[in-house]
Amino acid sequence: MPILDLAYEVPVIAPERCTGSYASIPCDTTDPRWHEPLVPLETVGVAYESHHARKDGENWPYLAPVPGARQPIWLRQTVAAKLARVNTRLKQFGTELIVLDGYRTMACQQGLWDFYAREAVRALPEGTPPLWRRWAARHASDPGDFREDDPATWLAHATGGAVDLSLRDLNSGAYCNLGGRFEEIDDIAVTDYFERQLATGAIAASDPRLQYRRLLHWAMCCEGFENDPSTFWHYDWGNQLYVKTAQALRTNAARAAWYGYITPP
Repeated sequence: MPILDLAYEVPVIAPERCTGSYASIPCDTTDPRWHEPLVPLETVGVAYESHHARKDGENWPYLAPVPGARQPIWLRQTVAAKLARVNTRLKQFGTELIVLDGYRTMACQQGLWDFYAREAVRALPEGTPPLWRRWAARHASDPGDFREDDPATWLAHATGGAVDLSLRDLNSGAYCNLGGRFEEIDDIAVTDYFERQLATGAIAASDPRLQYRRLLHWAMCCEGFENDPSTFWHYDWGNQLYVKTAQALRTNAARAAWYGYITPP
């Protein structure tokens, strides 16, 4: 792939700018987009592979289907349409999106939390319940406090406005190497990780991991998505996390989310 210029550079963001909960972000239930439906990605021609529902054992770290996960991936109608336009931009670079997760049922969220709660005990056998909970919370959100009528308890993936994705080769279908594994929460997962590596001389400007992260970030931001800076694969539009991130980084951000919790299709 060609080396991308500075117009594609992933901004280096101080971690503290975007940390913290988005529970206090209000939701505008009068916005006409509030009742926008969920649609399957098949309707817009965007490729997907539901990571949590895979049965081939290749979905690290679960290695089996997560209880409650579904094979089809759904997103809000406008979000799905935006992803199709992202693919139009990516085509000139011989790549396309591969979506790994979108709308997530609360049953799937519970399955994820239960998995990490078990892993916490395995990783910290001498720990305590509070310590195990903190460990698990680094990897998944506990849906135990969820209430349909309380926006402070809504999770980003339950709004249909959050999407986890990567890039793949348009011709071969092979996944592009963006560095790090999906859902592996560590330093390399931070979106600007390779920008920082480049600044210190640890990698060359031609490093494909740097280039592919730049390409994905540029293409998604062109459609108005906001990236969670802690995870290179996660983008939002219209939900509370989107508004929180935008307010932390921009001067003209929306004041309220226009997507909230939506029941499963």
